[in-house]
Amino acid sequence: MAKDIVAGVLCCVGTFFFLLGTTGLLRMPDIFTRLHPSTKCDTLGACSIIIGLAVYSGWSWEMPKLVVIACFLLLSSATCGHAIGRSALRRDIGYWRRKGTEVEDGDGA
Repeated sequence: MAKDIVAGVLCCVGTFFFLLGTTGLLRMPDIFTRLHPSTKCDTLGACSIIIGLAVYSGWSWEMPKLVVIACFLLLSSATCGHAIGRSALRRDIGYWRRKGTEVEDGDGA
């Protein structure tokens, strides 16, 4: 009974982070600010759901598989976010700026 409650809470927390990340992804103005919610919130959401599934499955053969998936997700999400940001910088994709504001040094946001 307690195992089901903990698993349900973790899955609900993961769903909340997925919704939060999607909202941030839709509301942010440029690729650089969109990277933050897409990598952080999706990683937290997916790992929370995977941990909830591991708690629900108990000590079985599924738990080591879920732990490996969570570790791979933690490593690959940060790597993909870095690669996308670096690619955007190399292609000279501009930063978002409010209209009428200027940057004094001319570099960055």
